[in-house]
Amino acid sequence: MDYQGPTKDDLENIAALNRSFLGAVSDSRDAAFTVFATYKIDGAERRRLADAPFLLFSFREQESEYWQHLLDDDPQIDLIDAGDRPDKAVQALQTAGIGFLWQLARRNPYAVRLACGATLDWCERLAELTLVALLHRTAQRGDLLQLRFADNNDVWRRLLGTGSAASPSARRSSHHFALQVMLTRRNAQHRNRQSAAACAMRGAGRGVTHRSAAGIRVPKV
Repeated sequence: MDYQGPTKDDLENIAALNRSFLGAVSDSRDAAFTVFATYKIDGAERRRLADAPFLLFSFREQESEYWQHLLDDDPQIDLIDAGDRPDKAVQALQTAGIGFLWQLARRNPYAVRLACGATLDWCERLAELTLVALLHRTAQRGDLLQLRFADNNDVWRRLLGTGSAASPSARRSSHHFALQVMLTRRNAQHRNRQSAAACAMRGAGRGVTHRSAAGIRVPKV
């Protein structure tokens, strides 16, 4: 794997996507984005927050079952349970964001993992599709785009505080803190999946028998 991080152009695209996201949801009444109503920031602060080196929104990259269903099934059927269609701003953002991550996954999957905490498997599955097929399945889904760190008020309190401050060092510290939280959470989820798989394998082995010294077949543990 190429372990090169995001390029300058990649970071500029991430910032542009973040600006579009903040413009689309900062004044939203959607309960999913109430954090912006709680911690109000002005236009200059939004621009500074958008410079975070990762996407402030999520495409549910860690939810393998969601993406399995989305990519494996008939896309026409998928739209039935996709929720309300997003408004034009969010739909445009989803199209641009998925398109950006698709081309980045083909060029440098490691950079995708730093941009949104995605797994290598997620990157590979995106890269296997044509861009047209991927956008056909994702652009109009109302259940795709979510707030990153939606369950972590501490991260957002910091991002909307020092993470949007005028001081470059304060912003950098907050952005790196949030990035570390994102990557640590991804690694913890990966370890949990590995542990679950290992337990399942050990459980499956309990049905195997062997013959004791007395010639009696007993379960192998």
